[in-house]
Amino acid sequence: FHVEKYAVLKLFQINHLNNQDLNYNLNDATVLENGVFENFILTCNNEFFKNDVFCFLKENYSSGFINGCILANNNEEHEIKTFTKHIGESTKSYQKVKSVLDKNSKSIFQGKIYVDSHAQKTDGYQLSKAIILDQNSEFDSKPELEIYADDVKCSHGSTSGNLDENAIFYLMSRGLSRSDARKLLIKGFLEDVIETITSEKIKKYFSKRLSILLNEYR
Repeated sequence: FHVEKYAVLKLFQINHLNNQDLNYNLNDATVLENGVFENFILTCNNEFFKNDVFCFLKENYSSGFINGCILANNNEEHEIKTFTKHIGESTKSYQKVKSVLDKNSKSIFQGKIYVDSHAQKTDGYQLSKAIILDQNSEFDSKPELEIYADDVKCSHGSTSGNLDENAIFYLMSRGLSRSDARKLLIKGFLEDVIETITSEKIKKYFSKRLSILLNEYR
């Protein structure tokens, strides 16, 4: 993809082929001055799916937003790998990827932010989180920062854990079954990423789609 000056490209994807194939997807975007590249990925129900996203912020004030939800189950393996390259000045990147894993599934997030020596006033943010629902599932996260400029603001973080049993108990005390309480907490966890979508119509579509997927999840 080539995003011209002041242009905006919004790319929304659902990896839901429901097969046992090895699936691979590559997005490569070059963004010019004041251009915006927005990429959202929802990946689920495939035995193996890998997504590579390259975002080249070539000119001043260009921006790249890469966000995703991974819902893996039953020995599935899903990966999102990103490489954001800041070359222009005052460029901005934002990445948030969240995973929910169950029944011997695996999620991988590898994200790299590269800041060139000329890319002063860069603003880069990266976060990956996972909820692991069983002892046999695995979450691998590898955030990377490679910075050669001194006037920048860049950060990254990664966490993983189980569902909060106190929150489950509270919801059950309000009349929900344990299964419904878990689904509600999972939906809230992933909805946080869906909220990054800037199109209200598309945001509502993904929220509805997520509800359907969670009903099929367990």
